[in-house]
Amino acid sequence: MVTVDAILLGGGLGTRFAETSQNLKSELPKQFQLLGGVPVFVHCLQSFIDMGIFRQIVITSPKFHIRTAEDQILNHVRNPNRIKIRVIAGGERRQDSSRLALETLEENQLSPTRVLIHDACRPYISEELASQIKSCLFDRAYGAWVPSIPVVDTLKKIKDQQVVETVDRSLVHRIQTPQIFEFTLIRSLMERIKDLTELNFTDDASLCEYYGIPVGVFKGDVRNIKLTYDFELETLQGVLAEAKRAKTCAPESATTFTV
Repeated sequence: MVTVDAILLGGGLGTRFAETSQNLKSELPKQFQLLGGVPVFVHCLQSFIDMGIFRQIVITSPKFHIRTAEDQILNHVRNPNRIKIRVIAGGERRQDSSRLALETLEENQLSPTRVLIHDACRPYISEELASQIKSCLFDRAYGAWVPSIPVVDTLKKIKDQQVVETVDRSLVHRIQTPQIFEFTLIRSLMERIKDLTELNFTDDASLCEYYGIPVGVFKGDVRNIKLTYDFELETLQGVLAEAKRAKTCAPESATTFTV
Protein backbone atom coordinates (compact mmCIF):
# COMPACT_ATOMS: atom_id res chain seq x y z
CA MET A 1 0.00 0.00 0.00
CA VAL A 2 1.30 3.45 -0.95
CA THR A 3 0.65 6.21 1.60
CA VAL A 4 1.31 9.85 0.68
CA ASP A 5 1.86 12.96 2.80
CA ALA A 6 2.50 16.57 1.80
CA ILE A 7 4.70 19.46 2.91
CA LEU A 8 4.13 23.16 2.24
CA LEU A 9 7.26 25.25 2.65
CA GLY A 10 6.39 28.72 3.91
CA GLY A 11 9.23 29.45 6.30
CA GLY A 12 10.68 32.45 4.44
CA LEU A 13 10.11 36.13 5.16
CA GLY A 14 9.82 37.16 1.48
CA THR A 15 12.27 40.07 1.50
CA ARG A 16 12.15 40.59 -2.29
CA PHE A 17 8.38 40.77 -2.16
CA ALA A 18 8.45 43.28 0.69
CA GLU A 19 11.00 45.44 -1.11
CA THR A 20 8.78 45.76 -4.21
CA SER A 21 5.47 46.16 -2.40
CA GLN A 22 3.96 49.63 -2.32
CA ASN A 23 0.42 48.99 -1.14
CA LEU A 24 0.56 46.20 1.43
CA LYS A 25 -2.14 46.40 4.08
CA SER A 26 0.03 44.53 6.56
CA GLU A 27 3.64 43.55 7.15
CA LEU A 28 2.88 39.84 6.97
CA PRO A 29 5.15 37.69 4.76
CA LYS A 30 3.82 37.08 1.26
CA GLN A 31 2.47 33.58 1.99
CA PHE A 32 -0.02 35.14 4.43
CA GLN A 33 -1.14 38.01 2.18
CA LEU A 34 -4.71 37.82 0.87
CA LEU A 35 -5.25 36.76 -2.72
CA GLY A 36 -8.90 36.95 -3.73
CA GLY A 37 -9.80 37.22 -0.06
CA VAL A 38 -7.91 34.03 0.85
CA PRO A 39 -4.32 33.77 2.17
CA VAL A 40 -1.84 32.77 -0.54
CA PHE A 41 -0.78 29.50 1.10
CA VAL A 42 -4.38 28.43 1.78
CA HIS A 43 -5.12 28.24 -1.96
CA CYS A 44 -2.66 25.39 -2.55
CA LEU A 45 -3.41 23.84 0.85
CA GLN A 46 -7.08 23.62 -0.07
CA SER A 47 -6.20 22.09 -3.45
CA PHE A 48 -4.20 19.32 -1.77
CA ILE A 49 -6.96 18.66 0.77
CA ASP A 50 -9.53 18.45 -2.03
CA MET A 51 -7.40 15.90 -3.89
CA GLY A 52 -8.36 13.48 -1.12
CA ILE A 53 -5.19 11.39 -1.25
CA PHE A 54 -2.96 12.85 1.47
CA ARG A 55 -2.84 11.38 4.94
CA GLN A 56 -1.40 14.52 6.58
CA ILE A 57 0.07 17.90 5.63
CA VAL A 58 2.88 19.76 7.41
CA ILE A 59 3.33 23.50 6.83
CA THR A 60 6.51 25.38 7.73
CA SER A 61 6.21 28.99 8.83
CA PRO A 62 8.45 31.70 10.27
CA LYS A 63 8.39 30.93 13.99
CA PHE A 64 6.79 34.27 14.90
CA HIS A 65 3.93 33.67 12.46
CA ILE A 66 2.86 30.13 13.43
CA ARG A 67 -0.25 31.47 15.18
CA THR A 68 -1.07 33.55 12.08
CA ALA A 69 -0.91 30.43 9.90
CA GLU A 70 -3.05 28.41 12.30
CA ASP A 71 -5.68 31.17 12.52
CA GLN A 72 -5.80 31.55 8.75
CA ILE A 73 -6.30 27.81 8.34
CA LEU A 74 -9.22 27.85 10.79
CA ASN A 75 -10.78 30.90 9.14
CA HIS A 76 -10.30 30.06 5.46
CA VAL A 77 -9.92 26.29 4.91
CA ARG A 78 -13.10 24.37 4.10
CA ASN A 79 -13.51 21.47 6.53
CA PRO A 80 -10.01 21.76 8.07
CA ASN A 81 -10.61 18.66 10.18
CA ARG A 82 -10.86 16.39 7.12
CA ILE A 83 -7.11 15.86 7.31
CA LYS A 84 -4.37 16.23 9.89
CA ILE A 85 -2.63 19.59 9.40
CA ARG A 86 0.35 20.78 11.45
CA VAL A 87 2.22 24.09 11.36
CA ILE A 88 5.84 24.10 12.51
CA ALA A 89 8.70 26.60 12.55
CA GLY A 90 10.88 26.46 9.46
CA GLY A 91 14.67 26.37 9.40
CA GLU A 92 17.34 28.82 8.32
CA ARG A 93 17.68 27.35 4.80
CA ARG A 94 15.15 25.72 2.52
CA GLN A 95 16.69 22.29 3.10
CA ASP A 96 16.49 22.82 6.87
CA SER A 97 12.76 23.52 6.61
CA SER A 98 12.26 20.44 4.44
CA ARG A 99 14.20 18.25 6.89
CA LEU A 100 12.22 19.52 9.88
CA ALA A 101 8.94 18.88 8.07
CA LEU A 102 10.03 15.37 7.06
CA GLU A 103 10.90 14.61 10.67
CA THR A 104 7.48 15.89 11.78
CA LEU A 105 5.67 13.55 9.38
CA GLU A 106 7.15 10.63 11.34
CA GLU A 107 6.29 11.81 14.83
CA ASN A 108 2.81 10.37 15.33
CA GLN A 109 2.37 8.00 12.40
CA LEU A 110 4.32 5.50 10.35
CA SER A 111 6.50 7.04 7.66
CA PRO A 112 4.69 7.65 4.37
CA THR A 113 5.73 5.87 1.21
CA ARG A 114 5.87 9.04 -0.86
CA VAL A 115 5.97 12.72 0.01
CA LEU A 116 5.09 15.85 -1.96
CA ILE A 117 7.01 19.07 -1.24
CA HIS A 118 5.54 22.35 -2.49
CA ASP A 119 6.24 26.07 -2.18
CA ALA A 120 3.51 27.73 -0.13
CA CYS A 121 3.82 30.76 -2.43
CA ARG A 122 2.67 28.84 -5.53
CA PRO A 123 -1.07 29.15 -4.87
CA TYR A 124 -2.66 27.89 -8.09
CA ILE A 125 -2.94 24.15 -8.71
CA SER A 126 -4.93 23.52 -11.89
CA GLU A 127 -6.95 20.35 -12.43
CA GLU A 128 -4.46 19.34 -15.14
CA LEU A 129 -1.51 19.75 -12.80
CA ALA A 130 -3.36 17.94 -10.00
CA SER A 131 -3.86 15.00 -12.36
CA GLN A 132 -0.13 14.92 -13.16
CA ILE A 133 0.69 15.06 -9.46
CA LYS A 134 -1.58 12.12 -8.63
CA SER A 135 -0.05 9.99 -11.37
CA CYS A 136 3.53 10.63 -10.27
CA LEU A 137 2.80 10.19 -6.57
CA PHE A 138 1.89 6.58 -7.28
CA ASP A 139 4.42 6.01 -10.09
CA ARG A 140 7.57 4.72 -8.40
CA ALA A 141 9.62 4.45 -11.58
CA TYR A 142 11.68 7.34 -10.20
CA GLY A 143 12.63 8.15 -6.63
CA ALA A 144 11.93 11.80 -7.44
CA TRP A 145 9.67 13.64 -9.90
CA VAL A 146 9.62 17.36 -10.77
CA PRO A 147 7.30 19.50 -12.94
CA SER A 148 9.05 21.09 -15.91
CA ILE A 149 8.29 24.03 -18.22
CA PRO A 150 10.24 24.61 -21.48
CA VAL A 151 12.11 27.93 -21.70
CA VAL A 152 10.77 30.28 -24.40
CA ASP A 153 13.15 33.21 -23.96
CA THR A 154 16.57 33.36 -25.58
CA LEU A 155 19.22 32.54 -22.98
CA LYS A 156 22.70 34.04 -22.92
CA LYS A 157 25.66 33.71 -20.60
CA ILE A 158 26.81 37.11 -19.36
CA LYS A 159 30.17 38.02 -17.84
CA ASP A 160 31.24 41.53 -16.84
CA GLN A 161 28.08 42.99 -18.45
CA GLN A 162 28.93 41.40 -21.79
CA VAL A 163 27.38 38.51 -23.69
CA VAL A 164 29.64 35.46 -23.71
CA GLU A 165 27.49 32.98 -25.61
CA THR A 166 23.92 31.97 -26.43
CA VAL A 167 22.68 28.88 -24.61
CA ASP A 168 20.69 26.20 -26.46
CA ARG A 169 17.32 26.71 -24.78
CA SER A 170 16.06 23.29 -25.91
CA LEU A 171 18.38 21.81 -23.29
CA VAL A 172 17.10 24.02 -20.47
CA HIS A 173 13.78 23.84 -18.61
CA ARG A 174 12.25 25.76 -15.73
CA ILE A 175 11.59 23.52 -12.74
CA GLN A 176 8.65 24.12 -10.44
CA THR A 177 7.13 22.55 -7.38
CA PRO A 178 5.38 20.43 -6.20
CA GLN A 179 8.17 17.88 -6.27
CA ILE A 180 7.56 14.25 -5.37
CA PHE A 181 9.94 11.92 -3.55
CA GLU A 182 10.27 8.44 -2.18
CA PHE A 183 10.11 9.30 1.51
CA THR A 184 12.97 7.13 2.73
CA LEU A 185 15.20 8.52 -0.04
CA ILE A 186 14.69 12.23 0.60
CA ARG A 187 14.65 11.71 4.36
CA SER A 188 18.05 9.98 4.32
CA LEU A 189 19.59 12.57 1.97
CA MET A 190 18.38 15.44 4.13
CA GLU A 191 19.88 13.79 7.18
CA ARG A 192 23.16 13.29 5.33
CA ILE A 193 23.61 16.99 4.59
CA LYS A 194 22.20 18.29 7.87
CA ASP A 195 25.54 19.59 9.13
CA LEU A 196 27.07 20.54 5.77
CA THR A 197 26.67 24.30 6.08
CA GLU A 198 28.48 24.99 2.81
CA LEU A 199 25.69 23.37 0.78
CA ASN A 200 22.62 25.41 -0.12
CA PHE A 201 20.00 23.91 -2.46
CA THR A 202 17.33 26.08 -4.10
CA ASP A 203 15.00 23.10 -4.58
CA ASP A 204 14.77 19.66 -3.01
CA ALA A 205 15.38 17.72 -6.21
CA SER A 206 18.83 19.31 -6.48
CA LEU A 207 19.80 17.18 -3.51
CA CYS A 208 19.02 14.04 -5.51
CA GLU A 209 21.08 15.36 -8.43
CA TYR A 210 23.97 16.12 -6.06
CA TYR A 211 24.12 12.45 -5.09
CA GLY A 212 23.60 11.17 -8.65
CA ILE A 213 20.02 9.95 -8.19
CA PRO A 214 17.89 10.14 -11.38
CA VAL A 215 15.00 12.59 -11.30
CA GLY A 216 11.94 12.11 -13.52
CA VAL A 217 10.10 15.00 -15.18
CA PHE A 218 6.39 15.60 -15.68
CA LYS A 219 4.51 18.43 -17.38
CA GLY A 220 4.31 21.60 -15.30
CA ASP A 221 1.94 24.54 -15.67
CA VAL A 222 2.86 28.12 -16.65
CA ARG A 223 0.08 29.30 -14.32
CA ASN A 224 1.84 27.64 -11.38
CA ILE A 225 3.48 30.98 -10.58
CA LYS A 226 5.68 31.44 -7.53
CA LEU A 227 4.80 34.72 -5.84
CA THR A 228 8.08 36.61 -5.60
CA TYR A 229 7.29 40.24 -6.46
CA ASP A 230 4.35 42.49 -5.67
CA PHE A 231 3.03 42.73 -9.25
CA GLU A 232 2.54 38.94 -9.36
CA LEU A 233 -0.35 39.25 -6.91
CA GLU A 234 -2.35 40.92 -9.69
CA THR A 235 -1.25 38.27 -12.20
CA LEU A 236 -2.31 35.47 -9.86
CA GLN A 237 -5.61 37.20 -9.16
CA GLY A 238 -6.31 37.06 -12.91
CA VAL A 239 -5.34 33.38 -13.07
CA LEU A 240 -7.67 32.48 -10.21
CA ALA A 241 -10.51 34.57 -11.60
CA GLU A 242 -10.22 32.96 -15.02
CA ALA A 243 -10.16 29.47 -13.49
CA LYS A 244 -13.30 30.30 -11.50
CA ARG A 245 -15.08 31.57 -14.62
CA ALA A 246 -14.12 28.47 -16.59
CA LYS A 247 -15.41 26.22 -13.84
CA THR A 248 -18.67 28.16 -13.57
CA CYS A 249 -19.25 28.07 -17.34
CA ALA A 250 -18.40 24.39 -17.78
CA PRO A 251 -21.46 22.48 -19.07
CA GLU A 252 -22.95 19.92 -16.74
CA SER A 253 -22.48 16.37 -17.86
CA ALA A 254 -25.64 14.75 -19.20
CA THR A 255 -27.08 11.67 -17.55
CA THR A 256 -28.33 8.97 -19.89
CA PHE A 257 -31.04 6.53 -18.77
CA THR A 258 -31.52 3.21 -20.51
CA VAL A 259 -35.10 1.96 -20.65
